[in-house]
Amino acid sequence: MSLKKKVIIGCSLGFALVVAIVAIVLFAPLPMPVDWDSIYDIESNVTLLAPGEKGNPSDSAVALVKKNKDGSIDTSDWKVLQFTDMHLSEQNKGEWSNETTLKEFIAAIEREKPDFVALTGDIITSFRGRARAVQLCEIMEKLGVYWGYCLGNHEGDAFYKLPRKELMEIIEKYPHCLSDSTVKKTAEGEAVWGYGNFVVNLLGNRKIVQSLIFMDSGDGISKEDASRLNVRRGSYDFLKDSQKAWYAEQVNAAIAANAKSMLFIHIPLVEQRNMSYIALNNESVTAEGWTADAPLDGWRYVEGAVAKDHDGNLVGKTAIKDGWLCANGSRNFEGVCSSDYNNGMYELMKSLRVGVNALFCGHDHVNDSVLFEAAGEGETPIYLAYGICSGYATYNLYKSNKTDDPNRLLKGYSVIKVHGDCTFDYSGVSYDCDYAVTPYVDHSVPVKPQ
Repeated sequence: MSLKKKVIIGCSLGFALVVAIVAIVLFAPLPMPVDWDSIYDIESNVTLLAPGEKGNPSDSAVALVKKNKDGSIDTSDWKVLQFTDMHLSEQNKGEWSNETTLKEFIAAIEREKPDFVALTGDIITSFRGRARAVQLCEIMEKLGVYWGYCLGNHEGDAFYKLPRKELMEIIEKYPHCLSDSTVKKTAEGEAVWGYGNFVVNLLGNRKIVQSLIFMDSGDGISKEDASRLNVRRGSYDFLKDSQKAWYAEQVNAAIAANAKSMLFIHIPLVEQRNMSYIALNNESVTAEGWTADAPLDGWRYVEGAVAKDHDGNLVGKTAIKDGWLCANGSRNFEGVCSSDYNNGMYELMKSLRVGVNALFCGHDHVNDSVLFEAAGEGETPIYLAYGICSGYATYNLYKSNKTDDPNRLLKGYSVIKVHGDCTFDYSGVSYDCDYAVTPYVDHSVPVKPQ
């Protein structure tokens, strides 16, 4: 056999091997440490109504309604669970792993029996994303609960990961997944940027009591936007003008129905930087002039929101800017990683205040704050709320040397209860503290504001 033929055969075999490996990586079954036999249907009484279907007041959005056994409408409170930043990657073993993440995730749904589950990004982050997405969907189908998923910055952020559009196309085929990646249009006919801008309406007695609006907040800012807006290339992304216009239309539709709305995104807004983690060195002084006892002018420290290293020494405090308030239990233990560009989204929400309850995000794994400005007479605040990080394979307080308790990791989930009068309660549940509950908001009123 000639050398040329040997080279050709060798290259062909090598190419075939590469194709086989890629096929296995992308499409072969992927073990997940889940006790599938232990997962059971929570027996929800929630029914899905398609847009325009009888009983659904909206022609453009799906609706959920709860029904009693006799067919009448169940007008009890809606329970929504928010999980964020689960980071289902390849780390399957050990205490801080997918195994623990999924065990707690499934147990929480079985224990709480929610009416709906909101996943606010950085959930499927594996290079085996296709298999991981199918596994998550199969879990949700076995649990029998409706859910929605908005993309985070780590879905599809590398060439070896499942593209964002493909991920959404996989999950939205499952009956209980209400995510919708179809390109929306504004009333002016403009295509809305992103994958997964959609609305789920929660119904009460034949009316909408809450519009849940999900939006794609992107990942890293594009080269074009960074140049056009004079923003550093490493900045995170932001909601685009087309999304803002579409969002305003959805809120106005809620207002017309005498309802309110909640926004679910991954990347926080710039205004959430008005609560900040202040790192303190051994002398309790930072380069910027903060001290352990005295914050800079225009700021104040949040009572009890302190970080201590493994030896119990103070290493940081949470501070809040004058003019802003936070709910009971709020604490930020890292910087707020929003976009460097302020797109005016919060100002838009304020202009639509009568139809806006809150924003719920994820992204920063050891931030757990509910920030707001004082409301006018007869009004309730617009809340900017972090969901508690739900993934054990991510960094945590102990890994970051910001707690002297290895069991205090700041992992858990959030509970949103929507009442028939369109008000809501919001609380956080800690996996690591015997499922302790921290109430933040009660009937749209902040609990012990600071």
